[in-house]
Amino acid sequence: MQMRNPTFEVRPSVITGDTADVYLHRTQRILRNEGLNPTVSMQFSASREAVLSGSLEVKALISKVTSEGNRELWAVEEGSHVSQNEVCLEIKAPYSSFGLYETAICGVLAHQTGWATAARDVVKTANGVPVVSLGAHNVHPSVAAVMDYAAVVGGCVSGSTVLGAQLAGTAPVATVSGALVQLMGTAVQAMLAFDKAVAPDVQRIAYVDPRKDIVEQVEQVARASGTNLDSVRLARTAGGRPVAAEDVQRVREKLDSISARKVGIVVSGRLTPERVSQLLDAGAPVDVFHDVSYIASAAPVAFLPNIRTISDREVPQETEPPPPNPRLRRLL
Repeated sequence: MQMRNPTFEVRPSVITGDTADVYLHRTQRILRNEGLNPTVSMQFSASREAVLSGSLEVKALISKVTSEGNRELWAVEEGSHVSQNEVCLEIKAPYSSFGLYETAICGVLAHQTGWATAARDVVKTANGVPVVSLGAHNVHPSVAAVMDYAAVVGGCVSGSTVLGAQLAGTAPVATVSGALVQLMGTAVQAMLAFDKAVAPDVQRIAYVDPRKDIVEQVEQVARASGTNLDSVRLARTAGGRPVAAEDVQRVREKLDSISARKVGIVVSGRLTPERVSQLLDAGAPVDVFHDVSYIASAAPVAFLPNIRTISDREVPQETEPPPPNPRLRRLL
């Protein structure tokens, strides 16, 4: 997947090893005491089928902690489908230069790949309907931008955070907030205030209050906003009920009846592949999906680190080692 060159922040606590497993600190100290620092080749393999993401963030880390000319970093391309036990990343360098960061490398690959894989599942099911990840509410703020980036690697058109969009080379996507609708009093007042305050190149995506009649609000917002309105977002209906295909159809019919055919319909919520499939199979005329938690809450894909060579000598393996992976590309 071709991405702009993202600039990942490598936190000081990672560089100092404060986030590393303590046994790695002890390993480093013992090797220093013994005067040992061999060049090793360490491989990282996926524990299951997945969509790979995270190699470029690992590159940012390895660039900071190893010396140019004395390191190699190889990886499968971001966004590629990888198989169980496939070697997805390989580092060759003096062990003391990167061994402490085994924890961070595995964690980066595990979480980014988990998010990218979940995104690919939703995007595939959406079958051409664009998907945006709005899951920042549901992850720790220190990883929200990386989650957005990984979602784009998995096929989402964008995320909702400014930094995540910068990493992915996209524009952040968001709607008028539910808080603004409540504070202003109505969806119409919120949309008109948004229109006055926000630059014209930002999409006008109205949010309708699920506690009120959504079709009636959509008509009111569309009439008041005129040609400025890009889309309306449907999150829930009265009583907290998820939006159904017939709700989307009624909104589409209302928009068409008032000559607002260009106004799109965004459906948001926890968009599991099953939920997306149900809506589309029932004929819901959805123009964009905004997922707020399925991607964000995806389980990490564990990566298994393994030293293959020490000073260019093969290390005996527990199982038959895989042949060299021709998909590995040199990053450093």
